[in-house]
Amino acid sequence: MTDNGITLQTIVSYAKSLSTPARRQPYVTLINWWAEHGGDQTAAFDAIRQITGGRAIDATNMPKEFYPRYRQPEVAGQLIAIIHKIDTVIANQTENWTWAYVMKVMIDEGIIMKMTQNKFDGIICSMIPGKGHDTVRKSGDYSILEEEEAWTSWTKNTLINQQQAQNRTICNMIAVEFQPILERKVILDY
Repeated sequence: MTDNGITLQTIVSYAKSLSTPARRQPYVTLINWWAEHGGDQTAAFDAIRQITGGRAIDATNMPKEFYPRYRQPEVAGQLIAIIHKIDTVIANQTENWTWAYVMKVMIDEGIIMKMTQNKFDGIICSMIPGKGHDTVRKSGDYSILEEEEAWTSWTKNTLINQQQAQNRTICNMIAVEFQPILERKVILDY
């Protein structure tokens, strides 16, 4: 990232000199934007990790809560990109998605093992540098995780159970986002 003599490292140095994570956040956002619009994603990820104090995980360092397939660097890199895309949808409220639905889909699709909401929050926040803690944990009604059956077995018929049909539709939309890394074919089905 250079333009008029400003380097990525200059931005990192300045951001790190700021006293609070809130003051550093605009620089994390800027670097994310740069990476999403043609910048060097590896350099951006490293810069963000430096600014945020190393909280970030990357494709070569995935937590043990992910099943082995999703800890492989190539698949993990795709997974991190998908999580960023999902975060954008949730943040912009373009769909009725919440992190509770994302967690349900990730568990049911065999991406992550069952875990607490706090642990899930920490993992997602570390995949999205600059994302504040508790934002994931407080996003949605996690009671859907109490459903023993997978989201794919929930009814599609709103006359049988309107809430379950709505939950299934949302989970299906989220699962389609994960399609590039899943071992099964997910069809948009609503």
